[in-house]
Amino acid sequence: MDSNDWIMLKTIRKEHSLSRTAERLFISQPSLTYRLNKLEKEFGVKILNRHSNGVSFTIQGEYLLKYAEEMLEKLSLVKDTVQNMKDSTRGTLRLGVSTVFAKFKLAPILKTYQERFPDVEIILKTGSSTLQLPDMLFKNDVDLIILRADIDWPEKKHVILEEPHGIISAHPIAFHQLPHVPWIQDDSVVITKFDEVFYKWWQVQFSTPPPALITQVNSLEACIQLASHGLGWTIVPKIHIGNRRSLFFSPLLWPDGQPMLQKTFMLYRNEVLERSAIKMFIDYVLDECISRL
Repeated sequence: MDSNDWIMLKTIRKEHSLSRTAERLFISQPSLTYRLNKLEKEFGVKILNRHSNGVSFTIQGEYLLKYAEEMLEKLSLVKDTVQNMKDSTRGTLRLGVSTVFAKFKLAPILKTYQERFPDVEIILKTGSSTLQLPDMLFKNDVDLIILRADIDWPEKKHVILEEPHGIISAHPIAFHQLPHVPWIQDDSVVITKFDEVFYKWWQVQFSTPPPALITQVNSLEACIQLASHGLGWTIVPKIHIGNRRSLFFSPLLWPDGQPMLQKTFMLYRNEVLERSAIKMFIDYVLDECISRL
């Protein structure tokens, strides 16, 4: 069993199909089947169950898959360590990034980093800040994550961006007018800590509940579009405004004048600082990017 077999098993787990696995590995399906049969003979066990809609691992296959994933991770660490012994920065940088941050902020950061360190391979995964990204970090699928949610994390954690939450609308709306203008609520996520904070803010400002919704929308982008056409107001962090000159943005302020802030965090394990490709990225973000975000 070698690294090709490890990659084969991991790809099968991802694709759940031998034909798609063969395509992904750029080999013929008979060649893939031959390698599987050879592996099963080597260990004397059945690795896969065949179904009409794909394949699944047997108990023995699951054990071999876990071994393969561990060995691929160790091999990656060994390669990075050996490459980092050279003068130039090499290796792999595995990033897990909030979909929102990736959309609005990430491209120029990666562009400059890649220009400085062209020998570093960048693997980028995007996902939700509350579910997918923490899971990627806990499972060690990525080296660091950039997310827009505050989670408990025992190792390295930095705030890299702070931005205000605010009311957006097609026309200026004074805060005292909000109870009389329809609220377009983003219904795409479960209740978050921000929702609790916003309702607390509303109770401080007004004696009546928020106005009846014009609609409950399961997309923040749709909320923004409805607000831009004068159908009401919605709440967004400022990052979503970008260059939308047709929208008016009014930061939410507490009675003492402090803004209601959305924070973006960068989290990683202490051990990744020993790998130059990752350390260089972290230093670049902390030393140069924060002031420009």
